[in-house]
Amino acid sequence: MKIFMVAGEASGDIYGGLIAKHFSDQTLTLRGWGGENMQSSGVTISKHYRELAYMGLWEVISHLPTILKNIDTCWDEIQDFKPDALVLIDFPGFNMRIARKARKAGIKVYQVVAPQVWAWKKGRVKKLARDYSAVFPVLPFEHDLLSASGVTSIYHGHPILDTLDDDFTEVKDHVESEKPILALLPGSRKQEISKLLPLLLEVAQKNPSMSPIVAGAPGASMELYELAEKAGVRVVFGKTKEVLSSAKLAVITSGTATLEAALLGTPHVLVYKTSALTYAAAKLFVKVKFIGLTNLILGREVVPELIQADCTAANIQRELQSEKVSAQSEAFQELRLALGGKGASEKIAGTILGLISVDKSA
Repeated sequence: MKIFMVAGEASGDIYGGLIAKHFSDQTLTLRGWGGENMQSSGVTISKHYRELAYMGLWEVISHLPTILKNIDTCWDEIQDFKPDALVLIDFPGFNMRIARKARKAGIKVYQVVAPQVWAWKKGRVKKLARDYSAVFPVLPFEHDLLSASGVTSIYHGHPILDTLDDDFTEVKDHVESEKPILALLPGSRKQEISKLLPLLLEVAQKNPSMSPIVAGAPGASMELYELAEKAGVRVVFGKTKEVLSSAKLAVITSGTATLEAALLGTPHVLVYKTSALTYAAAKLFVKVKFIGLTNLILGREVVPELIQADCTAANIQRELQSEKVSAQSEAFQELRLALGGKGASEKIAGTILGLISVDKSA
């Protein structure tokens, strides 16, 4: 049995690695595009996700020839490999194009992490129903929406819980510091880091009684964090959970890390800033009240969201000292209950293997 996997971002690589670990059949051959987590779990990686992730309207437009070439290259590899199935993780702009080609070629396709059709591009739900053998959403409210639209949706919970210890609030190792830690997460993409790192370093200067630590993105080079180095702020790679779990407070760029912080019980503020063109397009097309996963799941603003013009050092500092942030603990417990227990990655892997086996024996 052969499976080709595609993850185009750091979080997707983490989930892909977790799922691949549970593809324990010794006769299974795994290839794909992703990162270190997938590779360490037995996937032969031919292209790293760092070469794939472009964020924002202008960034995508300016790199469109490269993106289209990557899609063609990926599809050529899939055709050469002749897999029994594709397992595509998040990264919808890219993966949905691969899924369409695979469906036409008669290859089964499974999507882990559903595109956010409830936020924008609702027409994508028809493509999910048409091109995918099954979709595995990771947010509790997505399953009913997808199922009602004709998508074969299977909900097993969120794989992020499988990255945490049993009580969800501790990790094995802690980051040492004489002062209380202020965790700074400027994102995982080059564009995010360049826009948000200077701002987060301003916040660090406003908190001399705390020890600021920047959680470096997986696979990123130290060159992206040169400003932090010059400011004397510590940058730690490969220990995001440890940094968050050890921190008294955190400032986090919108993304999976905000959900991780909430599950670890770390009080935090969400920030986000992008190009003017991308933000204008988002305001026009994206129709959601919140952008943070914790707020979306709980249906209210538990984590303050400072976006674009509101994303200033003064506003971040104000929110860090607010009652809303100091009272987040109870809501974070509610979030853990909403996401259910651990074991999602094992269940997803087992279900996919079962479905492939049924197809092969039919």
